[in-house]
Amino acid sequence: MLHPLASRREAGGGASDLASDIQALSHRLHSSKLEYLGLGAAAEGFCKELSAGQNVEIDFQSRGIPNNLPQEISLCIFRVLQEALQNAVKYSGARRFEVSLAGALNEIELTVRDSGIGFEPEKAIDGHGLGLTSMKERLKMVDGYLSIDSKPQTGTTIYARVPLAPRIPAAPQEGPNDRRRNLERRRISASVCEPIRDERKEQRRKDLDR
Repeated sequence: MLHPLASRREAGGGASDLASDIQALSHRLHSSKLEYLGLGAAAEGFCKELSAGQNVEIDFQSRGIPNNLPQEISLCIFRVLQEALQNAVKYSGARRFEVSLAGALNEIELTVRDSGIGFEPEKAIDGHGLGLTSMKERLKMVDGYLSIDSKPQTGTTIYARVPLAPRIPAAPQEGPNDRRRNLERRRISASVCEPIRDERKEQRRKDLDR
């Protein structure tokens, strides 16, 4: 016979697995919306779902979002929105939230604001602020930037910005073998071009003598 404690453990493990499966499915569904509907529509849909599921009010505004955003930027902004808004709903104590998604001249801007209990960002990052660290790391991958304006009892504003200008990869550093190859190419080029230059000089002298 299975011990009752073991039964509870198995039940707890099953519930945890189910929650993980549901979360994974939710991520896939949202990623599909992002791919087919675009960032603005997917973000709005997420805000509506979270609002209904948590019984909170989320004021979502979107303007000027390009239709041809690179996939890595869309996914980054969407994941940051998910993390920021879920954290706000879970920890701020507020019942109303504001989300703004805007396309500026050469960047995408995301703002998530609440009027809840607030916190000290430095302490959160140094302590258990894994969500904040994760958002910063995501944005860093697309040359983005995260700022957090929050103090205890004054609410929180999370601001993310991602540039749309093409990123220029750094030029590869030249190693010893590359330098030798380049010197050899220059030597060969000089040996080929030198007789041609001499021939042209001789031809010019003949032309002047005529």
